[in-house]
Amino acid sequence: MASVDPVVLELIGSAAVVLLMVGVAALLGFRISAKLDDEDLARLAQAEGASVQRAIIAANGRSALAQLTDGRLMVARVMGLDISTRLAPASAVMLRLKSGRLDVTFADIGYPPLHMRLKDQPAWLAELASPQRTTGGN
Repeated sequence: MASVDPVVLELIGSAAVVLLMVGVAALLGFRISAKLDDEDLARLAQAEGASVQRAIIAANGRSALAQLTDGRLMVARVMGLDISTRLAPASAVMLRLKSGRLDVTFADIGYPPLHMRLKDQPAWLAELASPQRTTGGN
């Protein structure tokens, strides 16, 4: 009987373990993720001592931009089952609106820009993205 090379056996064993892990992850629902809604945004804003004045949620429900009653802007992103937020004064955020897409860039380069596909484009969002918008304190 011919013997099998130990390296080949090790590779087969490793491949089997990887397939087992992928199978377990699929059974546990590794593709499950949160979706943002208005209630989530209200809860997140309340945690920051404000409330949502107006908001837009991306078409896929994985990101959102909200204008808070205190004038700050809040970006929310789904990250697996959690939601990450970033708040900034409107003057520290640059918004670009073009053909169903919103790009949000922060003055703080340590936070990545947000790119959202939009279902609709409300007038208030176009106003925020306008280069002529006024910023507080100027």
